[in-house]
Amino acid sequence: MRLNKFTLAILFSVCSIYGFSQEQHPVKGKIENAKNEAVGMAAIQIYKADSKELFDEVYANADGTFEIPDLEDGNYRLVITEFGYQQSVTTAEVKGGELNLGNIILQAAKTETVELKGAFVRAEVSQYRNEIDKRVVEVGNDLISSGADAAAVLNNIPSVNVDQQTGELSLRGNENVKIYIDGKPSSLSASQVLKQIPSNQIQRVEIITNPSAKYEADGKSGIINIVMVKGKKKGYNVALSTGYEQGKKSRFNNSLTANVNTGSFNFFGNYSYNKRPSEFHGSLNNFDTNFKSAIDILNNDESQAGKIGFDWFINDKTALTVYTNQWFGKGTGLIGSDMVNTKTQEFYPNNSNFDGDWRSQDYSLNFKRDFDKVDHNIVLDAFYSRAKSVDLRNMHNFYPEEVKYYEDRDDRTNNIRVNLDYTNQIKDGGKIEAGLQFRQEKNDNILLTDRRLVVNGFLYDPSTDFNFTRDFFSAYVNYGQKFGKFGMQLGLRAEQFKDKGDFVVNVNEEGKIEQDKLDFFPSAFLTYDVTEKGQVSLNYSRRIDRPGIGQLSPVPEWSTPMMSSIGSPTLRPEYTDNFEVGYLQRIGKNSISANVFYRHIKDNIFRNVLKNEAVYGAYIQNYENYDKVDAYGFELAFNLTPTKWWSSNISGDYTHNTMFVRQNDELVEMDANRLTSRMNNTFKVSKAISLQHFFMYQGKYKFIQGEMRDMWRMDLGARYTFMGGKASLSARVSDIFRTFYGRLEMYNPDRATGKFRWEAHTMNIGFTYNFGGKVRNRAEAQQNKSEQSGGVGF
Repeated sequence: MRLNKFTLAILFSVCSIYGFSQEQHPVKGKIENAKNEAVGMAAIQIYKADSKELFDEVYANADGTFEIPDLEDGNYRLVITEFGYQQSVTTAEVKGGELNLGNIILQAAKTETVELKGAFVRAEVSQYRNEIDKRVVEVGNDLISSGADAAAVLNNIPSVNVDQQTGELSLRGNENVKIYIDGKPSSLSASQVLKQIPSNQIQRVEIITNPSAKYEADGKSGIINIVMVKGKKKGYNVALSTGYEQGKKSRFNNSLTANVNTGSFNFFGNYSYNKRPSEFHGSLNNFDTNFKSAIDILNNDESQAGKIGFDWFINDKTALTVYTNQWFGKGTGLIGSDMVNTKTQEFYPNNSNFDGDWRSQDYSLNFKRDFDKVDHNIVLDAFYSRAKSVDLRNMHNFYPEEVKYYEDRDDRTNNIRVNLDYTNQIKDGGKIEAGLQFRQEKNDNILLTDRRLVVNGFLYDPSTDFNFTRDFFSAYVNYGQKFGKFGMQLGLRAEQFKDKGDFVVNVNEEGKIEQDKLDFFPSAFLTYDVTEKGQVSLNYSRRIDRPGIGQLSPVPEWSTPMMSSIGSPTLRPEYTDNFEVGYLQRIGKNSISANVFYRHIKDNIFRNVLKNEAVYGAYIQNYENYDKVDAYGFELAFNLTPTKWWSSNISGDYTHNTMFVRQNDELVEMDANRLTSRMNNTFKVSKAISLQHFFMYQGKYKFIQGEMRDMWRMDLGARYTFMGGKASLSARVSDIFRTFYGRLEMYNPDRATGKFRWEAHTMNIGFTYNFGGKVRNRAEAQQNKSEQSGGVGF
């Protein structure tokens, strides 16, 4: 039956790449004012010449240029609207090829008000594009973003994977990736952040696999930056969204996004509420210990998130942005980890209940001053965040003996960063970027328990207190220039970090962490334009992964009767040399991109699994350094628009990593390969109705204990847009064949097989409504781009 399902899915996917079309052609142009200055972000509404019904709408780029793709032959009317200017009407006749309208001049407005209809209008499908140092996914209204959280969004992006059980994020097969929100790190862990962010609050995702010297040097695999929706359109604009998801449990998500832009001020904010109960079930059959274990997790989580802030366009060259993000979450649940000895049939029930509460706050201030020429500015960015996570657990275990105890975890973090960035485009020369940064990360990690353990005849209290502070002082410089078809960007970053920590373990054992080191991180990016629309790139960067709080802390991160995870305060940082070669070819609205990468890692940090000698059949997971490892892989992506009614993204990525496991007190080298492919199709049946199809295959891959088997899934969905495009209703069924679940073969330190299921098979219904209106315009204002230029690295 599985073969039949897989064959049907493949046939459906293959059929998606065939179709027919009629001739369509692009219309291009540039919008300027009477002073020949570019007018960016203007709205261009497209009407058929003989109709008053809106045909399509696009927005000009920041430099005033615009492109309307795939228009059939015929006559059109373009209505161009922007605050501070009179409305302009331009006619266009499309016939047999590309039409360039040249420069369109807008005249200054005679009145102070203008009305723009709609708010937060987003593309029907996600758009993919490559930039010199990153790949950008503009999240649209397709399956990628329909009714799910940020974890589901990222899991559908090429080269990105989210573990369905733990929520751990990996890029190119490696979990050492940094995640940012609006260009700044969150105080919460990646798994917590991804579960709290609703998909409809994500504007775009930036995948930076080989960051330049401008970016912070942390993260072996690179950086994933999630840019949140922030209303900027003139007037007042409101977007409402609600969603219902049904799996084994019912889940709800609701959000509100709004902004009021008067010209001199733009006030923006959003609020979301998510209630996401879930189930997870798994089993593990250990052939060496004769134990068969079941794990059942019931979660009842809910969270609230809010963002509020303002842009103050002080004048046409100066802007100030201030905002805060607030997250509140709580969760309760049960964990069952029952065991049976298959040889003696002895049964050991083990269970625990947990009650969690977490809160996080971010505060950001960004000041930008533009000078007289283009790309000449200075940016001051200040950011502060703090988080608190409280987790209370009551345990009742019968293995290896009956015991009742509680664990009270209290984790607190505080982060501060201040950046000063300067950019100057030299006339007839290159661009200089330079910056300074100070940042501080503080952690207080406490475990209190009434459990008492006997080791070597002594009774001790495993309660632990760990305090840790890391300070950074950084400076960078980048220089980039274009020489005909050849482009380059060279950079150097200096980072001095100081680690200071102290911990108390087992009441009377104390330890300290002290480190002070200066490191240099060069980067180089080279490009060559093979053709007008084809480019080859070669880049290099040096990266570092400093051990995080979870890897250093002697406080157990989690524990069950059979497994516990603990950090190592003696871990050293690991250094990585990243090399990457890429090729991008554009063919009209289509593009093909390919990348090959290689990583050489020194003092590699890896997770190891050891037998717990004090408890038969139990294991301890810890962290160790190993001398050096190598990794390599490739990525291939096709972004296709075969017809006006069909768009498709097809991608595949392969990674190879070297791992080391300890067997009989010796490190054994293992090769780990991973292949993932994705296809995302959108079919526009009419102006109002679109259908979506998504297919994903994840090949088998090795991990530290064994090997995960392959799995795949298919999603189908539909969207209906009405009320002149202001409202939409969507429906989606995920994993329609119930094939997306985990199966593993375990080799180390024992032989075992396992199976794990989460709620992948779900149905989702969503509704969105957008509306807006007019406000009085006081001045023509600069559009602030703080989410792109807010500090060192972004």
